[in-house]
Amino acid sequence: MQLHPTVAVRFQFLGTMLAVLSSPPLFAQSAPPAQSQVTIVNVKPDMSRLWREYLTNDANPALKKAGVTQRQVWTTATFGQATDYIVVTPIQSLTEFDDPTPLAKTLGPDGMTALLAKRQRLINGSNSFLITARPELGWAAAAGYQAKLGVSSRNTVTPGRVADFVKFAKDQAAVLMKTNAKGVYVSQIGLGGNPNEFITLVLFDSFADIAKFAEAYGKAATEAKLQPMVPGTVANNEWRVYRYVPELSIIP
Repeated sequence: MQLHPTVAVRFQFLGTMLAVLSSPPLFAQSAPPAQSQVTIVNVKPDMSRLWREYLTNDANPALKKAGVTQRQVWTTATFGQATDYIVVTPIQSLTEFDDPTPLAKTLGPDGMTALLAKRQRLINGSNSFLITARPELGWAAAAGYQAKLGVSSRNTVTPGRVADFVKFAKDQAAVLMKTNAKGVYVSQIGLGGNPNEFITLVLFDSFADIAKFAEAYGKAATEAKLQPMVPGTVANNEWRVYRYVPELSIIP
């Protein structure tokens, strides 16, 4: 999340759900894995209940049977695209995608076709991309912390200015640790997206905590004499608020 030290009331930078939307990168409760697959699913407005039932009764049991041990699910919390769900799945290697998916191996062709058909009836569409955690640009939540709300900032860095962005993010990480944020996870987008995009996810317990953050950040940035980001470093920035949904997630 880019926050200018002289404008404490304005958020400019995502610290991404993943991420991170990942454990988080948009997303997490422990040190994030090196890479995760992030899938943004837009559920049809009248299908939200059935979508949750689909995850609980169909998708998650099949994934667990297939050996999947960790998958985070987040959803829009008031501010962002309504009925969006962010699904974050850690991966060990890209070679995983050379083989049939765990679900395909478990369900077989007919079962997989039926499951995908059910999923397709519930959603308007989905988009997947790879993220790589950049732990040196943020800091992890305390061990055992239960994620609740995440303010996600997706920053498109101007071509050729990634080094400027990374320098500012490193300097800012120490400032963010002195605020009321519970953790900051930064990831860089890869395959399926723009490699000049970074996602920052800043964790909070409540909207009341989010409301207090600007003042806390401004004070910490002033005390640290944080220099503003070089003008023109970020070409575009989008902010969303997501709520972690443990009952729809697969928790180790």
